[in-house]
Amino acid sequence: MTVREHLELFAAIKGVTRVDMDAVVMEKIQQLNLADFEHKLAGSLSGGNKRKLSVAIALIGSPPIIFLDEPSMGMDPVSRRFMWDVIADTSTRGKESTIVLTTHSTEECEDLCSRVGVMVGGRLRCYGSVQHLKSRFGDGLVFDTKFDAVAADELDRLLGKVFGDGDAFVTAADLEDKSRAFGDIELAARIAASHPTGFSLAAALERDGLIRAEAFCAWCVEETRFNELKGFLQQAFGAGDVVVLERQSDFCRFKVRGDVKLSRMFALVEDIKSTIHIREYSVSQTTLEQIFNSFASQQEEEQGVARGVFRG
Repeated sequence: MTVREHLELFAAIKGVTRVDMDAVVMEKIQQLNLADFEHKLAGSLSGGNKRKLSVAIALIGSPPIIFLDEPSMGMDPVSRRFMWDVIADTSTRGKESTIVLTTHSTEECEDLCSRVGVMVGGRLRCYGSVQHLKSRFGDGLVFDTKFDAVAADELDRLLGKVFGDGDAFVTAADLEDKSRAFGDIELAARIAASHPTGFSLAAALERDGLIRAEAFCAWCVEETRFNELKGFLQQAFGAGDVVVLERQSDFCRFKVRGDVKLSRMFALVEDIKSTIHIREYSVSQTTLEQIFNSFASQQEEEQGVARGVFRG
């Protein structure tokens, strides 16, 4: 059967009269952008267009409740966004139907759903608006920051302090002495392959047998700024409630656990951002995906029959 024939069949099943049939079918063909495939066999369509056809069939007659299961799965980004617009036009903007959507895409949830439920092990574990779930089940705030590049005059001053008129490079034997001269001997231990930022200096040391003085001093400044920021957050919120999630060069991401208000976090960072040389930063709530993963991690392996199923 062709795309048009499928739509005509289900329109007839749903009670659309012959007089209205052509108008109803053409409306859905245009709405789902299926005009180029109107007379093609449904079995020859791509996966994305098959899903468009399925949604078009579901929308015929504007039923009060529509169930959609992974409607945009397998689609490219453009087609996925188009499908989301169709669903939003039907439910939120047009208010023609209530749509019950099942999906694994938290992005799809946040874009389309006014109410969200998380199911784990066949049970609904939570239900509410996206903001309600973030407030109720979110574990604190996520704080992203990038530091300023080290200024040339500051770098020159440090080169004079640490290296004086000596060699403009560091060898493995010099690491502790140069770190001590910088002001923090513990920095030497961070120049290792396993360290999130020190690995690049460790690679240079292994490859060339030395680290350039400029690279060493710039890295020491970034580490010092990171230490200051981490210490400030731990002092403000408690050492046990501040977790480093990610570090890459001048970027770092912290998680601050507990019931922390966005306003307080912004106020604290604004007070110290110039002192610690923060170039830009963002503060956000726990994402819906993180909340879903938190619930999913509690799922136990299902064994035996499902609850409510009788087995004689």
